[in-house]
Amino acid sequence: MADSMTQETRVAAHKKRIDRVVTYIHENLDAPLDMDVLGDIACLSPHHWHRIYREIMGETASQTVRRRRLWRAAHQLLNTPDSIEQIARVAHYSSTAAFTRAFANQYGTSPSLYRSKGKTTQMASIEKRSIDPIELIGMDHRGPHYEIGRTFDRLFAWACTTDGMITPETKGIAVFFDDPREKPPEELTSLAAIPRPDGKESGEGTRSYTIPGGPHAIARHVGPYTELARTYTELFQNWLPASGETRNGAPLFEINMNDPKTTVPSDLITDIYVPLK
Repeated sequence: MADSMTQETRVAAHKKRIDRVVTYIHENLDAPLDMDVLGDIACLSPHHWHRIYREIMGETASQTVRRRRLWRAAHQLLNTPDSIEQIARVAHYSSTAAFTRAFANQYGTSPSLYRSKGKTTQMASIEKRSIDPIELIGMDHRGPHYEIGRTFDRLFAWACTTDGMITPETKGIAVFFDDPREKPPEELTSLAAIPRPDGKESGEGTRSYTIPGGPHAIARHVGPYTELARTYTELFQNWLPASGETRNGAPLFEINMNDPKTTVPSDLITDIYVPLK
């Protein structure tokens, strides 16, 4: 019993330590983010800090930093007038050439080509289908919808250290409660969630939520998350008016069908669900 309690205490401590590190990374992407500094935040020795982070997060801290900075760079390329040189500096690359190589390796195209036409997102397939209710456990996210990835990182760090909460088939589900046309980005609310396994309950910092069943318009987006706006435009400006269907007012949600940590952005699959009357 004592050994069991010691293990539970150790796991709980690791949860809090990794959560502090993940939060710090996302709040300080503009900072140097020295790995020794992150180890100090985790209050662990360098050896234990790197091993525990990788075990829980499924990638090293350096990979998390690189992935999030390149994702932000892709967003900036499509949504800001910042020069590629400025974006490279913000992403902490020593030169535009180094940034271009890293970006092309991740996104399959150069920053300039990505800015001009994006990474050839496949045409969305859209259908109407009825679904059953989905029980979720999630963490609340406040802020721009496109930044919900930071909350997913915290959620998966918590879930991976909670026995039986994660399986190889677990999908991330984002529920969006507000219309970005009606609120400032910093006031938008959403939920980063996973399906609730049978017999499991929400824990510290998480809550339960049920997606109502019923008819939905379902659009499949294949490509980077930064290009989801194209599929939303196709869905709302073209498919929905032509179909004669109307929304029922419930929150729309997205299901991430594969893992952004192990999948190149061009191969990411996101299913968008819009509740219908």
